Amino acid sequence: MLAVLTATALCSGAFANDSSAALGAGGIVLTQSADISMAREDLWVSRNSVRVRYEFVNESGAPITTRVAFPLPEANLELLTEADVGWPTEDAKNTVDFRVKVEGRAVAPTLEEKAFLKGVDVTEVLRRHGIPISPRAHEVTEVITRLGAPARAELATRGLIRESKEWVQPLWTVKNTYHWAQTFPIGRPLVVEHAYKPVVGGTIIPAESFDEIAKYEYYKQFCIDGPTLAAMKALLKGARRKQGEGAATIAWFVDYVLTTGKNWKGPIGRFRLTLDKERKSNVISLCMKGVRKIGPTTFVVERRDFEPDEDLHVMILEQPQP
Repeated sequence: MLAVLTATALCSGAFANDSSAALGAGGIVLTQSADISMAREDLWVSRNSVRVRYEFVNESGAPITTRVAFPLPEANLELLTEADVGWPTEDAKNTVDFRVKVEGRAVAPTLEEKAFLKGVDVTEVLRRHGIPISPRAHEVTEVITRLGAPARAELATRGLIRESKEWVQPLWTVKNTYHWAQTFPIGRPLVVEHAYKPVVGGTIIPAESFDEIAKYEYYKQFCIDGPTLAAMKALLKGARRKQGEGAATIAWFVDYVLTTGKNWKGPIGRFRLTLDKERKSNVISLCMKGVRKIGPTTFVVERRDFEPDEDLHVMILEQPQP
């Protein structure tokens, strides 16, 4: 992906449109019950890994068995057919290498696969034609191109595809979810841990465009302040000394859906976010107050009675590696 990004950016001389897509996943959600609270959430985020440890408390007077879900990143195939996506795994059924443990023991969740077009469930239509309910747009288009003319005509009539003689574009959104039945005991917290590899976006920022960065609406979601902008410019100057006139840096984007924390009873009792920018020379930026540096590459944010009203968007800027 880095090679593709570098080539397209150097050819176009721009950075806003030469990016790969970031797809935000998040925490696990409760499908029913108003009696289970999230006493603690420890979230660890880097470009290569997301890990979460929860402590849940059943506040009722009896054990509760209910279904817990982990929604995978939504995938709008209409957009993804026109964007580069750095899928972290080759597993079509587990594109983010999702793993979950309860009380230290691995759980094998069930995968629910769903497709929607303008809010209407079209899963069975796609299954009837043997089309995978996959977020990988290229796999879907390969199957569609092998379908006969009647099948493709039906898909077009239903508004599910757009096509010409040279290409085909699926127009639905995939919303897949892992879920499992979970019993929450009374009298003690239940520890649930999960981990996955995020779908990271990225773009090249050439030296010639860098002074225009503050003008791009896209970057406001990372709250780039004066000190951060100065650090970014210093990083680019270092790149220019090494690379010459073609100097550029890489901006990586990691999204995390924090607002799933509202699906539990009350606020999150104790919340701790740990961010790792991975290299000392990297620059990190995000829209969250109270960020503290605790190590050469790590930062933390801590909250009590936390009710997230916005999702997390993190930018990590680094020099390309030789």
